[in-house]
Amino acid sequence: MMMAWFKVFRRDIRGSTIVEFALLAPVLLTLLLGSVTAFDMYRNAQNVEKATFTIGDMLSREKGLTDAKLNDMLVLLRNLVPTSSDGGLRITSLTKKNGVYVVLWSRPKGNNVPTTPIPVAMVPNIVEGDTIIFTESYVPHVPMVAGFGFGNIVFHSQAAHRPRFVTSIPLQ
Repeated sequence: MMMAWFKVFRRDIRGSTIVEFALLAPVLLTLLLGSVTAFDMYRNAQNVEKATFTIGDMLSREKGLTDAKLNDMLVLLRNLVPTSSDGGLRITSLTKKNGVYVVLWSRPKGNNVPTTPIPVAMVPNIVEGDTIIFTESYVPHVPMVAGFGFGNIVFHSQAAHRPRFVTSIPLQ
């Protein structure tokens, strides 16, 4: 009697679909959430880069800067990148004298701006005596879903622009 029941049970395929789904659902859900999280990080990194370039371009058109104007640029960053409420900017005016980059002035604005020196290796080569405005943005990002190998990171982007209407943009 027991053997006959086992033969019937072995041939019965009812419920096999739900078992297969139960085995594959966690894998599919993990792939979906990982893909969404990776896309969100990519989109946010691109927004930070575009905002940094835009802010640097706007500053390069100025003939003089004030702390109030730099604060406005921080507000612009926070409006362009919705996740940058805890982010910050560092705006620096650099010149080249005797083959060495010299910082004319530098101002951090906002949060998460490091106190490390300007990454001179990232600054493009400029002509002796020329100046540039070097804009750096720092935007922390918390992934949508924890795990998947993604931890809290800070997106960092930089842009260098030559002043357009003056030789050097002073900070007043």
